[in-house]
Amino acid sequence: MIFGLLNVLTGIFVDAAIQASASDRDNMIQSQIEERNSLINMIRGVFISFDEDGSGKVSEDEFHEMLKNSEMVAYLGAMGIDPSEASGLFRLLDDDGSGVVDIEEFITGFLRLKGQAKAVDMVMLLYENRKVKKMLNRIFKEAKATNYNVSSLRSQGKPSNVPGAPKKFWGCG
Repeated sequence: MIFGLLNVLTGIFVDAAIQASASDRDNMIQSQIEERNSLINMIRGVFISFDEDGSGKVSEDEFHEMLKNSEMVAYLGAMGIDPSEASGLFRLLDDDGSGVVDIEEFITGFLRLKGQAKAVDMVMLLYENRKVKKMLNRIFKEAKATNYNVSSLRSQGKPSNVPGAPKKFWGCG
């Protein structure tokens, strides 16, 4: 009888703990969503306040002016970005290479900069580096083969078949 009563009490305790855990998880998710929305609104506000010409885009000059602002410096510091390192930040934020950063590039860039690098970011960098390395190796091999072919043509004194190449260079004219 006592064991049965203890079993029921343990079941009630475990059930209450599971419900509290589920509620806590929901609260944590809601808190993260609210924090993200608050951060987006803050970033949007910073962008709008420094978009001097109201174009919806920040030029590199406007961005450098932004970096002189104490509020922006404090914000960057809170994100773990040293303001002296932030001068190269504009190129990172300018995804499309247009020379200006629109509000979406600004928000997306700053959200990605917040916090530590994620594993997926590191894997993406490794993948991109490998891809570039393969391309560079292929270009190097092609350049080496082309150099060898040109050298052998020069040593044989044969004219080049390359369009536009001067004939007198090859001893033909």
